Amino acid sequence: MGGHCITIAGGKGGCGKTTTVINTAYALSALGYDVVMVDADLAMPNLHTILGTNHAPTIHDVLSGSEPLETAVDTSDEVAAVYGDPSLDRYTEADPAELRTVAKRLQTAFDVIVLDTGSGVKHETMVPCGLADDVVLVTTPKDRGVADTTRTKEMAEHVDGRIPGVVVTRAGDETGEEIANKLEVDLLAAVPEEPEIVGTEPVIAESPDAASAAAYGHVADRLSELVEADDADESFMT
Repeated sequence: MGGHCITIAGGKGGCGKTTTVINTAYALSALGYDVVMVDADLAMPNLHTILGTNHAPTIHDVLSGSEPLETAVDTSDEVAAVYGDPSLDRYTEADPAELRTVAKRLQTAFDVIVLDTGSGVKHETMVPCGLADDVVLVTTPKDRGVADTTRTKEMAEHVDGRIPGVVVTRAGDETGEEIANKLEVDLLAAVPEEPEIVGTEPVIAESPDAASAAAYGHVADRLSELVEADDADESFMT
């Protein structure tokens, strides 16, 4: 059975996509899955920055054909990762279409692949949405963010992406439900602002008692149900 591919997508930068990638990945790892994160935000990758780490080669080296995928996977922590290179020349050399090959190869080695994406509706965002088993939306409660995420949702649906729901950051439960209703999707979690733990990622590991850690745990629980259901379907078909 191939690994389950989850893409985290949102309309605006700064809405919490990368933080959601990290904490969802670590929460799924805590549930017993072998997980790898991939920074597919080719224009402005920051997975390595938020985690305070680095590794080379990067996804840009792989997508440009200059390095093999195996050397780009950082396995030094409990959750493996493939980071990006923020330099402009590496961005122009990387071919987003090769993300499909990268994902397929990682699916043979990991139970779950979690893809970070850039903001906006563009080709390099459509590719990871199109190859995902599930596309998780992320937005803040701000009107502009919700409007942009609506377009991201439409893009994901255009490429036949299954959308299990939305993670609403900087919000309480009531606000989260309101935003989910506007987007006409399920609420996976409402992640509150917690200034006292800003900069401690992954929250799920560094501050496990935080409300945001519990919220990301709910996201992982729901996604785990989808992973297991899809695995059961594959087993039945084979």
